[in-house]
Amino acid sequence: MFEVSIALAKLLLATLAFLLIGWFGARDKRIGGVLLTFPLLNGIAMLTDADPVGIAGTVYLVVMWNCVLFLLAIYRYEWLPPLPVSWGEQSKISARSLFWVALWLVGATVLAWFRDDLSSARWLFFLQLALAVPYLWRWWSTPSSHPSPTFAAMWFTRQGLLRVASFVLVFAALSTIAYFEKDARWVGWASALPLPGIFALAMLSVTQARAGLLSLADTVLLGPLLVIPFNWLLARVIIHLRSEQAGAIAEIATVVVFWAFAATLVFVFLPLFARWRDRTAA
Repeated sequence: MFEVSIALAKLLLATLAFLLIGWFGARDKRIGGVLLTFPLLNGIAMLTDADPVGIAGTVYLVVMWNCVLFLLAIYRYEWLPPLPVSWGEQSKISARSLFWVALWLVGATVLAWFRDDLSSARWLFFLQLALAVPYLWRWWSTPSSHPSPTFAAMWFTRQGLLRVASFVLVFAALSTIAYFEKDARWVGWASALPLPGIFALAMLSVTQARAGLLSLADTVLLGPLLVIPFNWLLARVIIHLRSEQAGAIAEIATVVVFWAFAATLVFVFLPLFARWRDRTAA
């Protein structure tokens, strides 16, 4: 029963992440960029029976690959893959989502196999920092001004509900396949699948101007700088709680507290940084 509850919670939270990423991506691109890799599903994965440290070890590597994939998608979505001009919006969203998921599967699976040789939270954090700093300095874009859609206008329409239903079906299918394997390596692999971000980005690629997507790319590389310490610390706290036999409720409460802290960093401090960077880039 606990496993079923975790699976349902993961589906509900993933769907919520898809809705919020799509909406914030349309309203505030800098926040949307970090939310593409927000550790929502990583926290849920820690509540399974798999080893938390093993889960975290896979997540470190895969979330960095996620950033590479998102940057490729943002800058080259027109030919990744090339699609007929005559295709409608929903067809393009579906084709891009499936193609990007296929790319993710290849890269993430290779990294998961070599996790034991490559996964070091400290070195990966500093490697990501070394990549993010020059990118933020060299390619920070000019903020674009455009009307912001309301949540209802974006999602409570026939097309919006169809996109949500498509996301739920694909996510449920992939999660079912992933959880046939209980090894921490693959639980971490599944929890790092950025399906909410992939679907949201595919949607934004057909509903937003290119300039807006480039603003989304500004903060994509900041995601692992949040995710890596989040998972490193959460894994060790969960292990401590289990050694103390604190119970499932204590573990769930801990994950929620970690999410709240991570969300505070994103929604409070990121806008301050973005305004400072806009001034220095002007």
